[in-house]
Amino acid sequence: MLKILERSHGNFIGIEASGEISENDISEITPQLDELIERYGKISWLFVIKTGRYETVRAFYEDISWLLRNLKHFDRMAIVGETKAEELLVKADGLLFGEKYFDISAIDEAWKYIEGIEN
Repeated sequence: MLKILERSHGNFIGIEASGEISENDISEITPQLDELIERYGKISWLFVIKTGRYETVRAFYEDISWLLRNLKHFDRMAIVGETKAEELLVKADGLLFGEKYFDISAIDEAWKYIEGIEN
């Protein structure tokens, strides 16, 4: 399941992944993201991982395809997780795509990061 977080505003979007992520979840959320990209040109996003996994390979493909097509429209990206494995994967992936990892206990700092309010 994918859910847009209440703190989202303007071109700053937060999404939480939990349970199984289906093709339907992807097809419901991507038009909303497309609309933000159309309106603002670039978006900054925060992605909270809460034991989310893809229901099917097709759901994974749809998600990754959309992300790769729209990567040029991302400004700041924060991935919020709970495990050391997630942290290591995001740090490695961040070398290519520029996302930054935050522990779930630092979610406020993650929001500040995507909003450009760093200490």
